[in-house]
Amino acid sequence: MRKILSAILLLTLLAGIASSEPIKAGILSKLNMTQEEYSELIANGRKAGTWGFFTSAPESRDIAFKFYDSLSAMQLALNAGEIDEVVLPEAVAEYVMNVTGQYRVSAIAKTKPAYLAFGFRLDDAGKALAAKFNDAIFAMKADGTLAVLQGQYVYEAGIGDPEAVEFRKFANVKDKITIAVTGDLPPIDYVAADGTAAGFNTAVIAEIGKRLNVNVELVYIMSGARAATVMSGRADAVFWIQGFRDVKRHSDIPEMLVLSEPYYEWNEFLFLAR
Repeated sequence: MRKILSAILLLTLLAGIASSEPIKAGILSKLNMTQEEYSELIANGRKAGTWGFFTSAPESRDIAFKFYDSLSAMQLALNAGEIDEVVLPEAVAEYVMNVTGQYRVSAIAKTKPAYLAFGFRLDDAGKALAAKFNDAIFAMKADGTLAVLQGQYVYEAGIGDPEAVEFRKFANVKDKITIAVTGDLPPIDYVAADGTAAGFNTAVIAEIGKRLNVNVELVYIMSGARAATVMSGRADAVFWIQGFRDVKRHSDIPEMLVLSEPYYEWNEFLFLAR
């Protein structure tokens, strides 16, 4: 009898230990802090009311974030059982669920707004280019172009490949802007297997190119190479996700980078599990 009680006690103890282990969640790499620092940032934000979980997720659950340089790498890790969930912007998560049919929403995190923006080198040339992009973005907001592109490429996106984007070619213009994109966050940012640029982000880039009267060349990179690509001069600008602007230390903006005005925002991230 004593052995049976001891066994039951041991199993109960082990179950308690197992239940207290943090959820392992994959997320795109942050360039300004480690995985551990980011996990602590989010934990502190939840305590302060920055993040709120609802649906099936208990408010008290702990999360240990693991960084990945691409959405495909996160999906492979999730399918292999290396992580329990992946964390994605709402539009991306819904697209992934519709296309694959193999994931479910395990939690929804409501946050302070996250944004899409462009990153530039923090030098005179970079600041000048950022100012031109800002003028174009403000004009696109004012005349409704951004709202139209969001509807076409994000809210009305179907299950197949996001709609291809055509870049205007200026025959008599020497100016060219090279912009780095991940092409790995459909329908927001996407490049098809054959190299075709598609999705909302590239549509915005194409429109900015038209308004600035310059030719645009895209460079495809992994998420973790964003800052290095711009700082090395391989690209003049880079697609960037910007969030938590009012915290002292931003998780994903190195000090040598300047960001444009945001051109898209959301405040929900979905946690997907198998």
